[in-house]
Amino acid sequence: MEYISADKPFLNGLMPHLKCKKGDVEEIVLLPGNPERVEKFASLCDSFSIISKNREFTLGSGTYKGVKLSVCSTGIGSASTEIAVQELIYLGAKVLIRTGGTGAVQKGINCGDLIINTGAMRLGGASSFYVRPEYPAIASYEVVDALKKVCDENKLDYHMGICVSVGSFYKGQGRNILGESTEDVDLIKYYENLKIKNIEMEAETVFTLAQLNNVYAGSICVVHCNRIEDKWLVDFEDAQIKMCKTTLDAVVKINNNFKGEKL
Repeated sequence: MEYISADKPFLNGLMPHLKCKKGDVEEIVLLPGNPERVEKFASLCDSFSIISKNREFTLGSGTYKGVKLSVCSTGIGSASTEIAVQELIYLGAKVLIRTGGTGAVQKGINCGDLIINTGAMRLGGASSFYVRPEYPAIASYEVVDALKKVCDENKLDYHMGICVSVGSFYKGQGRNILGESTEDVDLIKYYENLKIKNIEMEAETVFTLAQLNNVYAGSICVVHCNRIEDKWLVDFEDAQIKMCKTTLDAVVKINNNFKGEKL
């Protein structure tokens, strides 16, 4: 039998989950949840190649308008996102941008709109192993500013504010599909009263780990549903493409802002 370190199980330099090594990952990395969304980014890039596929993680690198970037799916929730973010930072990632779907919890936010999160309420779970609950999960100004400018330039319908990252899709987001009895408060109303813009499952993990490792981070999501208005968008393909294109254009701005400087 052959053994390697259980603390750092990097066989021949390959990460145990992402199955790639240093040199495979660019400094700017986009983080969709769904592995299929990596292909959406690939279709918009000038060049792109898939480097690895393992479990929920699909990773590829390419160029968009001459800017090098990588895209890595994280799967659903904080546990798998923690794995992806840790390994990506170890491999040299300097900018991490979460891209995904989300549910709005304020009236007037329409399905298909974009939401740029400036911070996150930390209910994901994984980040609690790193810092106390009072530690804030905040997006980097540089990333937020680039995303906002692209939205403004393209006259897109978008919103900005704090999200709640929850480590549960059903119970933790007020969905009791099995008819469970509960003594909990109305979570959706609770989040609405806190002026939370949206519910999702990964941003706080990305923000927190990025802050702890001196890495830039941001998040832009497309609204798949509005929980206050009880609306779920059936076909969100076009909205997803809009979000991907917006993120890629923001990557160009981020790269230009740091040109000649060390990220």
